[in-house]
Amino acid sequence: MTLFCSDVDGTLLDHRRTLSDRTVAAIRAVRSAGHTFVLCSSRMPASLEGLERLCGVEPTPLIAYNGGLVLRADRTVVTDVPITPDDAREAYAVCSRLGLHASFFAGDDWHAWGPDEWAEREATITAVDPSEGSAHDYVASGRVDRHPPHKVMAMGDPALVDELEAALADRPGMVTYRSRATYLEIANSACSKGDGLRALAGELGVDLADTVFFGDNHNDVSAFAVAGTAVAVSNAVEPALDAAHVVTAHHREDGVAAYLEDWLAAH
Repeated sequence: MTLFCSDVDGTLLDHRRTLSDRTVAAIRAVRSAGHTFVLCSSRMPASLEGLERLCGVEPTPLIAYNGGLVLRADRTVVTDVPITPDDAREAYAVCSRLGLHASFFAGDDWHAWGPDEWAEREATITAVDPSEGSAHDYVASGRVDRHPPHKVMAMGDPALVDELEAALADRPGMVTYRSRATYLEIANSACSKGDGLRALAGELGVDLADTVFFGDNHNDVSAFAVAGTAVAVSNAVEPALDAAHVVTAHHREDGVAAYLEDWLAAH
């Protein structure tokens, strides 16, 4: 069995931010041939499950939050690496000072800063709505200590996001990813997509040589270093292209599907 694992945004999704019919057909064909296809993303599990349902298959394992939460098909936990409460509180304090929106994601709970344009945009992208309690309630109530976040997503003016990134740079327990100029994703530095892929392969009994990982961005490079075959879509950033073993077509041209079709034909 081969374990195929794919990043979502910028890699697997088409220009409409969804799975094309061709991609769905390719994923189904791989699974019908006895292989495993898993989603790996900075997104929360509920958002990944929505994409999974488009394939019309039974639940499969998931790697959420850039490897911070790895789940089996029955949604029991393989690995769980949240941000520490102290680091989460510091991120909250800096975002408050700078006036940045900060969404706190813990498992399938999404505590948004408030009902603003940033929360609306994220809900549109992920097809998930925020939880009832805001980020302010989450921190003030102490829930941040009992159920610490797997990801903090800060959103706002690029100059302010620069300031936040600089303010958190000296905290060794945190890692940041600039997914776009206005977005900063914050996670525990002890987790990565590479760690998530390694953990899931071990759980499934798959040799890492028999894994294929698809990606496009900086946070996919750690998985490229672990996977037996690293596949970058042609729109990937330079570090990902440099680390890849294979480059497939642009995500808007169904690059992952094209690779899967060729792989199945060859095997």
